[in-house]
Amino acid sequence: MTDPNRRAVLVFGAILAITPSAVLAVTRPPVVLFICPAGTANSAIARELFRKRAKERGIAATAFSRGLHIEDHISVPLRQRLDAESIDTRRDGFSDLKPKDVRAADIVVTFAPLPAAYRPDKLRDWSAVPSVNDAWPAARADLDRRIDALLDSIATAKAGKSK
Repeated sequence: MTDPNRRAVLVFGAILAITPSAVLAVTRPPVVLFICPAGTANSAIARELFRKRAKERGIAATAFSRGLHIEDHISVPLRQRLDAESIDTRRDGFSDLKPKDVRAADIVVTFAPLPAAYRPDKLRDWSAVPSVNDAWPAARADLDRRIDALLDSIATAKAGKSK
């Protein structure tokens, strides 16, 4: 075997030795899971705001939301405000939280205490966000601030990995 061929075989072998999870860890965008008690208000709103801000800022990230016990928790006035702002909380449908959801997430954001069975490593407690139904302007401002900070941390982490 000539030297160039041998090098090609060694490089190809090294590529094959990389595990798929290692490749994903380097190449896939981070996954953010938003969780709230009902799964239809805080978590779904945060998911949609996060997606919009990530797109505006050019930050690759995936977001999904879950509820502890699904229940329509959006008041008529809030629905009207959300519709006026093109925030579609129903876009993905609604699902109860499952252990696989937490395992799939790199970052978990919760608006309420989680059951003891769920103890993710990268947990962010957003339970102090004002009520989206009762105090939308304050809640929206707080969510915007928190989402920007979360996106800043994702961008910083990505910049650190690319060095």
